[in-house]
Amino acid sequence: MPPVGCAVGPARPTPGSWLASRASLAGMSGTRLVGAYALLSAMAGVVFATAILLGPYRAVERSDYMTYHVAAQIVLDGDGVCLYTAECQAAAQRELIGEEPSFAGGALPYNSPPWFAALVAPFGALPLQISFAVFTLLGLVVLAWGTWRATTHAGWTAPGVRLLAAMLILTAWPTVMAAIRGQSTLLAAGLLALSVGLARYRSGLAMGLSALKLTLGPIWAAWQLIGGHWRAVGAAAAVLAAWLALTAVVVSPQALLDYPAHVVAVTSQDASGVHPAEMINWRGAAERLGVGGWLMVAGSLATLAVVAAIWLRTPSRHLGAAAAFLATPLVIPHANQHEFVLTALGILLAVAAAPELRRRLATIAVLLHPVLWTGLVLDARASAWLLFSAGLVWLGVVAWLAGRGTARRGDAEPAI
Repeated sequence: MPPVGCAVGPARPTPGSWLASRASLAGMSGTRLVGAYALLSAMAGVVFATAILLGPYRAVERSDYMTYHVAAQIVLDGDGVCLYTAECQAAAQRELIGEEPSFAGGALPYNSPPWFAALVAPFGALPLQISFAVFTLLGLVVLAWGTWRATTHAGWTAPGVRLLAAMLILTAWPTVMAAIRGQSTLLAAGLLALSVGLARYRSGLAMGLSALKLTLGPIWAAWQLIGGHWRAVGAAAAVLAAWLALTAVVVSPQALLDYPAHVVAVTSQDASGVHPAEMINWRGAAERLGVGGWLMVAGSLATLAVVAAIWLRTPSRHLGAAAAFLATPLVIPHANQHEFVLTALGILLAVAAAPELRRRLATIAVLLHPVLWTGLVLDARASAWLLFSAGLVWLGVVAWLAGRGTARRGDAEPAI
């Protein structure tokens, strides 16, 4: 009972509770602002992509997906034995879209693995524009799903926050450009995000499926292997074995033999469609600076050393994945604008890995989003510098987080 004569009223807020309330209100206000920005970004991205795809640019006919469709038709015609023959690809491409004078040598080559040709073979039975739309939407859906799973695994319980993360990944400038190109990067990056968000053998299944684009997964696979995640590694190996068997049956054993030499050829400076100065890796930086291959080698080795140091300093699955995803586009020999989709996932995982710094890191990441859209008005070299620098800086942030021990612990292999 209160003393006689004392009025009973609401408790006076303490300074600590007042500050907590203010922080909570500021957080809600910030989330609303980010939500409004994400919605505007989504609308702008859809309008931009639609204008390009439906405009007079023959965007679908000049897209990367067009080469996948050509490969699909080669397989459906029973000519898989010549999948990596320039004459075979050029003939199928001319039959599909006619002569395209903008392509050096008269054709845009198919450079993906032979099992990817088997995977997309059913799409070859559809008209080009329809199969482009279906394949691209599939990639966007898997990327959104992977983002949702990865953030859920990281402990983000609020559905609205996870939805915002997915929207910002999908509406980033490199993602929109990858969608316009019909790039397989969307599907591969989404599968790698799923590999982070799933546990044990399911992680390996997603990792193995991501080998439809071979260059994106090796560093993350190394983390799984070094960490002794044998069920994941075994599942990935089983998927790769299935890819090889499918290729031998559906495409041709000869395609498996021809693919390694073809990969070496397409990394050449003179290969069709290869523009090293526009790449977002150390190779591109060396080319733009005109300093020769030594910078590419030294920068790549230094990047891998930083990744190794991060892995040694942190037990966090998400920080380890962030390091792998951020480093991959920097060191692979062929990394164009659309490979930044994997970098964006690395940034998201870096934010997720440090709960006590999440608000500050999220603010920086969100502010980077509109900065990347300036790539629309920059020339190809300047935009390459922008993306390369962003990936390098965020890898440094991850190294700093690992060094100060702020990342989540005990999440190396959760049971989910």
